[in-house]
Amino acid sequence: MQLIFGLAADGRVYPDAHDAAGSLDKDIVGPLGLVQTLETQLGMLAPNVPKALRIATYLAKLRACKGNRFWTSSFSKDPWSTAAAILEWRDTLVGGGWSGTAIGSPRVDDLAAVEAIDPALPAGLEDRAIALLDVLTTRPGLRICQIGLVDRRDLLSPLWARMVEALEAVGVTIFDHEQAELAIDGSDLRIVQRVLSGEPIQPLAGDGTFTMVEADTELMAAETVADWLAAGPPEDLQGTVILASDGDTALLDHALRARGVPALGLSESSPWRGALQVIPLVFAAAWRPFDPRVLLNLFLLPRPPVAAWVARRLARALSEEPGVGGRIWQDAWAQIENRLLEINTQSDPDTARRKTDTTLADWRAWTEVGRFERGEGIPLAEAMAICGRVAAWAIRTGGGEGDRLLRAVSNAAATLSDALGRLELSVIPALLLERVVVQVLSEGVPNPDHIAEAGAVRGIKAPGALWSSAQRVIWWNFVGPGEKIAATPWDNAEREALIAKGVEIDASPVIARRIEAGHSGVIRRAHESVILVRPALARDEQTTLHPMAHRLRPLVKESGSAISFKAERLLREPNAVLADRILARQLSERQVLPPARIPVWTIPSGTTRLADMRRESATSLTRMLNCQLSWFAQDILNLRPGRFAQIPGTDQLFGNLAHEIARRLLLPGTPPAEASIRTAAVEHFESLLPEIAAPLLQPEHAGELAAAREMVPRALEALVRLLHAQDLEIVGSELDREAVQGQLLLQGRLDLLVRRDDRIAVLDLKWTRSERRYREQVASGRAIQLAVYRGLSADDGTGAPGGYFLLRQRRIVAGPGSILTGNPIEADIDDLATLGHVTNDWRLWHDLATNGTLIAAGFPDTGDLRPVGLAIEAVKEPCRFCNLRGLCRVYQELV
Repeated sequence: MQLIFGLAADGRVYPDAHDAAGSLDKDIVGPLGLVQTLETQLGMLAPNVPKALRIATYLAKLRACKGNRFWTSSFSKDPWSTAAAILEWRDTLVGGGWSGTAIGSPRVDDLAAVEAIDPALPAGLEDRAIALLDVLTTRPGLRICQIGLVDRRDLLSPLWARMVEALEAVGVTIFDHEQAELAIDGSDLRIVQRVLSGEPIQPLAGDGTFTMVEADTELMAAETVADWLAAGPPEDLQGTVILASDGDTALLDHALRARGVPALGLSESSPWRGALQVIPLVFAAAWRPFDPRVLLNLFLLPRPPVAAWVARRLARALSEEPGVGGRIWQDAWAQIENRLLEINTQSDPDTARRKTDTTLADWRAWTEVGRFERGEGIPLAEAMAICGRVAAWAIRTGGGEGDRLLRAVSNAAATLSDALGRLELSVIPALLLERVVVQVLSEGVPNPDHIAEAGAVRGIKAPGALWSSAQRVIWWNFVGPGEKIAATPWDNAEREALIAKGVEIDASPVIARRIEAGHSGVIRRAHESVILVRPALARDEQTTLHPMAHRLRPLVKESGSAISFKAERLLREPNAVLADRILARQLSERQVLPPARIPVWTIPSGTTRLADMRRESATSLTRMLNCQLSWFAQDILNLRPGRFAQIPGTDQLFGNLAHEIARRLLLPGTPPAEASIRTAAVEHFESLLPEIAAPLLQPEHAGELAAAREMVPRALEALVRLLHAQDLEIVGSELDREAVQGQLLLQGRLDLLVRRDDRIAVLDLKWTRSERRYREQVASGRAIQLAVYRGLSADDGTGAPGGYFLLRQRRIVAGPGSILTGNPIEADIDDLATLGHVTNDWRLWHDLATNGTLIAAGFPDTGDLRPVGLAIEAVKEPCRFCNLRGLCRVYQELV
């Protein structure tokens, strides 16, 4: 068996075989591949243990190691991070030849004490390699006869240098892999290769064999590379290698596909893939105080842990009343139960009921939130039960059918459960749990939808993965900072003690030379051309120079623009030349004009029937009077800017609380006693917080919540005081009403309906910071909401004058003729007249829509298009808060 060994050869490499034909008895391996090959041949095959399990086990060993150890202080504050750091030190020592015994140095001796404590630490790569070294000379069966080294022997790390020496001692032929084919003499690339080998700098001629592409953005860089690849003959794609050190070619692949070049399919592993987020979100929802944003994010995942239609209904409930247990939440579950019973109607009633109950129990388990205090932690059994539920869901949903992402979720949940069990704790602290979750997910998952396509161009992730010659090399995203040299944790005395015991320490200068050799090897192994591509911006961040760029700086400075190419030239030059290829581009005539501003819309016949026999609310009428197009789009066609749900702001939450408390306290009949109302309001406030306003319990809202705990009960107390002062009786609260005003059908919900003798009035409760807006509405006769409520409050057509009770200010705002106050606001017209104006304008706008015409407000000439006879003037800024401005293009920029 013949092997090629490279420190960066685990994963994609180029070439991927010794020769064109390939062989089952030849392979290119990295450290992990070499260890697995040896373990297989020697009968010692071991599993790859997730890092989280090793850290969890080591954490338990550190805790069990009593005494005043060097890690004691940091361990008491963050045990997981401490264990992870010390485990890395320990593995490095083992790789250097440390046997786990004391050497007379305090910190190393502390680690030796840990080694002697049960349980046994699962073997890492270094442990597996050392175990092989111990048996290589005593076990027959080794079939490897030759190993070629990609990296220079003197640059190997101590462990792999020892492994190579041990293999050589048992008869394996070790040789340096053949030198790569160099570029032709006299070419720019050959000069660069000579300079990297230490020869004097020479100016470059710009013959296209060595080019540095600079782009303002990654997008323009991708366009340039894709144009260059597509400009050559198809056979020239063979032997082309693209090095993507960041491990991701998604943006470049989009540009390649657009030009008929197969995609590379490199995808960076990310812990943020949608389904993976189920694990941290489920645990985050378990803490008290419960944060509804966490549960909302869970339901908004591309693959929520409940059925998609269930997730949508629960997300809507949370966006209206962010909490668990309120009216809207319970109504949502009732709707879900009814829908499930309908789905299960093919079964007999008992079976349908049983299936429904089982499914409901499974779905409700995901909403068992806010059960544990962060300061106390979560019981191990509960944490493992959550892991089990996530794993079962992932397998059931698609992991068992080969879905790569859901299979990763299932494996992560199982690993997390195993890691928590290894901690040997009955209760897991919150911080520790979060550390374990982050560690388990840290490896992430590549994008399952981003795959390589069959083609001649190859992609690799590491410089060392290019182990032999390539014709053309494109270094994609040639930016810093590059690989970092880890600082050694050992001082000089400790290093001397370790070296005296035969432990080899990988020195920083050697690591730096190893990294530099990998970088320069990319250029040395190309024999036709090299293109280094550096965007100034990566996503939204400014990039830094790659370490190799610093080494090439004198050469680039000497050669000037001869070897540099600005990617943005493609936008202004029809035949730009890059690396000896013409990148032809031409302007294309615009066939379709951009969307224009549309103040007048014509709707198809039949569409207007949607508006017939429709009941309007105060909100929809206000929208119609502000902008007819907005009314038709949102209230008739139910057009919305998107399905994104969000948690309301604090002011709306306080308003929701005040409304619900008022509904519960202000029952029909005589108002409650003023003396007891505040205590009752406080009790309802506290009980309703987790049900309909749970975000207020989060620490960042502590100041606002403290103020609201005082303001809301006082507001209810002031409202009851008003009712008593005005001698008012409560007719009802939260009353759904319908009425008819001529041809206008009305509907709405009255916050509070009161009366004195035979006179009635409507109170609309508002939690607002602006008192002036409502005073101006009443004074100017534009209180459309009060006008509509007047039409809804009685059957005789005249209704009752209404008013706003501003909860935050504890003040009544009402016009003349109201029984709500003895100090009404002077108004130009009363509610009844405003209702007449609303009815008149509704008829005109409705008739215009019936005739097939819609008018978009906000345009300079819209005033001339408005129907004749409107009683209510147009608002000054109708588009200020509109979500549909992209539809009518009212703010379109001229092009």
